[in-house]
Amino acid sequence: MHGRLIRPGEPGYLVAAWPNNARWADVYPSAIAMCVDDHDVRACIDWARQEHQAFAVRSGGHNYAGFSTTRGLLIDVKPMSGITLDPKNGLVRVQAGASNQDMADALRATGLAVASGRCPTVGTSGLVLGGGWGFSATRYGLTCDALRATEAVTADGTLRRASDRPGEENDLFWAARGGGGGNFAAHTSFTFALHEVGDVTTFNIVWPAKRQVELMLALQEIQLAHPREVATRSKIAPATAASSRRDQLRVQTLGQFFGPPARLRELLAPAFALAEPIVAEINGLNYWSARDYLVTDDPTGLYDMRSSFVEDRLGGDGLDTMMAWMERWPGGSLRQDNMGILFAVGGQVKAVAPEATAYVHRRSDFILEIEASWSPLDTPDVVARQRAWLAEYFAAMQPYVQPRSYVNFPSRDLPNWQHAYYGRNLPRLSAVKRQYDPDNIFRFPQSIPLDPRTAAAGSE
Repeated sequence: MHGRLIRPGEPGYLVAAWPNNARWADVYPSAIAMCVDDHDVRACIDWARQEHQAFAVRSGGHNYAGFSTTRGLLIDVKPMSGITLDPKNGLVRVQAGASNQDMADALRATGLAVASGRCPTVGTSGLVLGGGWGFSATRYGLTCDALRATEAVTADGTLRRASDRPGEENDLFWAARGGGGGNFAAHTSFTFALHEVGDVTTFNIVWPAKRQVELMLALQEIQLAHPREVATRSKIAPATAASSRRDQLRVQTLGQFFGPPARLRELLAPAFALAEPIVAEINGLNYWSARDYLVTDDPTGLYDMRSSFVEDRLGGDGLDTMMAWMERWPGGSLRQDNMGILFAVGGQVKAVAPEATAYVHRRSDFILEIEASWSPLDTPDVVARQRAWLAEYFAAMQPYVQPRSYVNFPSRDLPNWQHAYYGRNLPRLSAVKRQYDPDNIFRFPQSIPLDPRTAAAGSE
C-alpha cells in the first residue's frame, strides 16, 4: 500500500475505527487501510478476495445502520478527497473520500454547484450511490442525477470506468445511481455535471404547539403546488426534549425557495393564517450562503430511524397517527430526540423514470423519517423502550405511506428491506450483482442479493 495500514493497538486506530453511529462502536476492524489512490483500493480488494476475508468500504462513515464498519478489513477512502474542476465542460471530478463540505469549499467561488446533501461530513460516495437528497433536489434532481461517470474497483480487482457511453460498463453506471453503496464495487471517483446557481431564499419557521395537523397539511399543499420552486423539510418535534405532551409538540419547516423573499411570504400565507409563528426567519441569500445556513449538525450518539415514501401527501389520518405516537414516546432517556420529518422529494426528482436509474422512488413527493436516540448511559430497559416505540410507531404509519424506504436512511430492523429499498428495480440490481460480483464478496446484512428472491448472507 501507498497509504497507511493501521492495526489494533497502533496510534490512531481507535479514532479511525470510530463510527458515526455509536451503536456500532464495539465493531472493531481487524485492520484499517487508509487508501490514498486507486492502487491501494485494488490491493485491498485483491487481498480480501484471495484470502476470503470480510471487508467494508468507508467514505464518510455515515451509514446509520453500521454497514460501513466491519470486524474484517476496513477499506477507508477518506484520504482520497481530491476535487478537479472542468468548468469549460461543466464537470467536476470528485474522489470517493471527499465530503459534502469538501465539494462546497471547492465550488463556492465558481457560481456552479452539484445538488448535494446538508450534512457536511457525509461522504460523496454514500450520498450519490443511494440517490442523494438535499435542498436543491426538487429544483435540480438528486445527486445521482448529476452523475456522468464513475471509476470503481470491482470484485476481480479491475479498475473500471462506468458511464452511459456505449461500452463503458453501462449496467454498473445504472446501478451506481441509487443502488446503494457497498454492493457492486469500491468506487474511487465520480464525475458530476455542474449547474449554475444564483440567489435563493432560505426559511426557518417554527409555530407554537397548536394546530399541528393543519399546519403540516398546509405545508404539504404549498410544496405540492410549487414542486420545483420550494424545497421543504417539515417536522413535528417536542419544544422541550423531556416532553411528549401535545401542547409541547411544535411544527417547524426549514428549506429553500428559488425566488425572492416577498414571493415566498405570499406562498406561505396559508400556513401563517393558521397560527402566528414564534420564529420566522426568511432571508434572501446567495446560493452558498444559503447552503451554510441550511447545513446541519451531523447526527451523533446512538440512534435508530425508519423511513417511508409518501405519494402525493400524508393526509389527516396519517398525521393524527403521527401525533398520537409522538405523544406515546416513552421518555426516560438522557438523550431525548424524537421526531417525525417530511422531506420534499418531488419536482425535478419525479421528472426521471423509475427504471432510468436504480433509484426507483420517482413517483413519491415526500420521505417520512421517524427517529429515536438514546444515551450510552441509559439502562438496557430504557433503550429497549426507545427501540420498541420506534418499531411500533413505524408499523402504525404503514397504512398511510408507500411500502418503500430510502436506502440512505437504512435500518437493520426494516422488514422486507430488498423490496422497500429497490422495488421493481431489484431484479436488475441482482443481475448487475451477478455480473460484477458473482462470488458475493461485497456483502453485508442488507447487500443486494445474487438471487432477488433471497436476502444476501451478511457479515461483519
